[in-house]
Amino acid sequence: EVKRLTSELHYIPGMLGSKDVTYIDFLDRVHQGELKLRSQGLWIVPHPWLCLFVPSSRILEFHDVVFKGILSRNTSGPLLSYPLNRN
Repeated sequence: EVKRLTSELHYIPGMLGSKDVTYIDFLDRVHQGELKLRSQGLWIVPHPWLCLFVPSSRILEFHDVVFKGILSRNTSGPLLSYPLNRN
């Protein structure tokens, strides 16, 4: 099913991650991150929310700089990422 749903997306297969959850768990996914942060005393601190589009021509650079470089060292909360087929 995942292969069918992602068949028209342009991505590097090794970078695809997926997790099977119930619909309720999907809707509640950020809350689980909130509970984890609260248990660590990290919820009542600024946690920025950023939405942006990254062109496919720059996604590898974005991955290396942001995901591997910055976020792997400086985040403890959830990170939501959604691929988009613009056609």
